Amino acid sequence: MADFSRTLNFTSANEDGATELAALALTPSDHVLCLTASGARPLDLLLGNPARITAIDINPAQNELLRLKIAAFRELDDEALYAYFGIAGSRHRLDLHRRVSKGLLPASRAFWDARLGAISSGVWHSGRWERVLRLGAFGTRRLRGRSIDRLFAASSLTEQADIWQERFDDRLWHAAVRILAQRWFWTRIIGEPGGAFLPPPADSEARLTGLFRRAAQHILFCESDFAVLLFHGRHTPQRTLPLHMRPETLAIVRERIDRIEIAEAGLDALGTSGLGPFDAFSLSDFGSYCGQSDYDACWSGVLASAVPGARFCERVFMNPVQPGPAIAAAVRLDAEASRALTHRDRAIIYDIRCGTLDPANAQVVTPRGFEPPT
Repeated sequence: MADFSRTLNFTSANEDGATELAALALTPSDHVLCLTASGARPLDLLLGNPARITAIDINPAQNELLRLKIAAFRELDDEALYAYFGIAGSRHRLDLHRRVSKGLLPASRAFWDARLGAISSGVWHSGRWERVLRLGAFGTRRLRGRSIDRLFAASSLTEQADIWQERFDDRLWHAAVRILAQRWFWTRIIGEPGGAFLPPPADSEARLTGLFRRAAQHILFCESDFAVLLFHGRHTPQRTLPLHMRPETLAIVRERIDRIEIAEAGLDALGTSGLGPFDAFSLSDFGSYCGQSDYDACWSGVLASAVPGARFCERVFMNPVQPGPAIAAAVRLDAEASRALTHRDRAIIYDIRCGTLDPANAQVVTPRGFEPPT
């Protein structure tokens, strides 16, 4: 876990910003709390036109990545931005980096000076998860190249679902998913601490195969930037990109980029952090890294920093943890909206939980091994 909490684990995007925007229905007066990760989520949320976004992460490397991306948006035009990140080809990324680094504070500049290899190869694809996805895409392409082309060329959901059933949902696919369903694969091979909270392998295998069947019936893979990473291994200007990196949104993001503030903090400490209060919360899949005690403590921190009626959007990957009795009454799930957003979310691998918060109904919960502040 120590290594995972200090390295670049996510550098591109593996979620669908349109889902967060629909769930949170941001207004020009909103202050949003957002988990940083790759930086894609806070940058996507700028398109909702909130007053402020506070991005937090307990991993300083992920916050440094967002600082780098913000500096790049400020310093580079659209074409140079694609080249610098590695979305488009370039032999001049280090020259571009010299321009970008002028907009970084000394500590951030030193962080990236020690990682010029990632800059030179394109930081967008340099994360731990991006390397795993690229390796998986290479193997899938070798085995199913023509089928992938057909999948991405499908013009209707019916055609796509038929292609998935006929050319992907077979013994080979299930064997690969069976490996992915093993805790040891996540914790020992990928080095992903969330693997410790996976359900039993049979349940994980059933969920993963079900998620892709569902996606094949509800969203076009060619319109999913995560599917692009999963099956092609990298983003390019010619394929679907995350919301904030699309040509038609770059100018809007650049204009609003100064609304993002970055802090190193955990959800459980939000109530005493002084960062709030918040009108909306983009929580990603924090439950992937929590047992019940820590999960409830994180929700307790969220509720302690929330205004009454604050909106939230949470993603659920594999760990099915639910709010415990101390806070369940304060987390008001909108079941209908959650179900609808789950079916149209283009990130494939998540269920969506969204709704509103009633902080007055919450009890304080502290993580196991932590003591309440005095």
